Amino acid sequence: MQTKDIATLYEIWCFIEVSHIVKEQLHLGDEDVEHRNRMEMNGIFSWELGKGEHSRILFRKDGIELAELVYNPKNADKENDNVGMKNLVVPTVPQKPDIVLQLTKNDLQQGMKMTYLFDAKYRIDGRDNGVDTPPEDAINQMHRYRDAIYYKDYDANALKKEVIGGYILFPGDGDPDGVAVSKFYKTIKEVNIGAFPLRPKDVENRKLLENFIEELIQAKSYETIAHVIPQKGTYVEVGNRVLIGLVKEDNIQYQAFADGTATLYYTGKQFPTTIALQDLHFFMPYIKGQGVRDVYEITKVRTITSKEAKQTDEDDADSKALRLAFELKYVRKQYANLQPIDTTRMIGYTFVDTTFEKLEECMATNK
Repeated sequence: MQTKDIATLYEIWCFIEVSHIVKEQLHLGDEDVEHRNRMEMNGIFSWELGKGEHSRILFRKDGIELAELVYNPKNADKENDNVGMKNLVVPTVPQKPDIVLQLTKNDLQQGMKMTYLFDAKYRIDGRDNGVDTPPEDAINQMHRYRDAIYYKDYDANALKKEVIGGYILFPGDGDPDGVAVSKFYKTIKEVNIGAFPLRPKDVENRKLLENFIEELIQAKSYETIAHVIPQKGTYVEVGNRVLIGLVKEDNIQYQAFADGTATLYYTGKQFPTTIALQDLHFFMPYIKGQGVRDVYEITKVRTITSKEAKQTDEDDADSKALRLAFELKYVRKQYANLQPIDTTRMIGYTFVDTTFEKLEECMATNK
């Protein structure tokens, strides 16, 4: 009879536990969970979880994907060999986190995915104030994972940071109150890197992981993004990207945009997922049927309700829908007069993401 080492068994058990917790917190039934070859026979009396694509679990409700969980995917881009999570690449050396959880959010952008990593380590580094501590090298590995794994949009050349946080699962013991004030647990809120003690029959410490995953599921996209620590200097380095956005006559800021005095631009209910918000620094309003002229600096991106955007007293469901809002500061006139643009280059005839060097490519040409 083939036996597995205890570390591998613990790794598999942690994956199954995380899948149970995700299912519980999403309030799903068995019919809403799709296992893709969750287990496959690899020898007499031996079961083994598949890796990468073969261990994918999808969580859906009414045909809408809510979450995805993958066990031990391989992330090494040759172009990634199409193994592991879709669009996740590692330009340098292979990285193999044990468990990858992606939560699908539709409140800010349709189909936006938030990625979190878990590594199961059957090791304990020591004990501090009555609480077992995780191995330091494992914590350091989570930092490397977060820095090494990128999102690649194959319609564009740019790589984008993908992983929001990384967490160690280890068979530690300790009172939950003691765990809650431990350094390895407190750093989860501080930098999104840390650890959770997880052992069979340890119901109390399991609740810490349950509550954490519940918070991830319930959090709005903008709340999650707001807590991601930015790279120093990033805002300055990407300051060449320009968002051109449609301004219609029914926009409350229409006259202000025409005069070059606007301070706010708001979108519709959805914003194109192909446009990276963190890369935008400037905004140019496209006055419908007329053209573009002015350049504004984007000083802040936030969410507002439709009611706030339109400054109405309506109190229906639509008035409470969230929209993206760009706070603006006037910079200069790019052109002396309004210049027509090629609206066919705009996403949904509403937005186009470009740079000042490529701005002329967006202009309409006389044929």
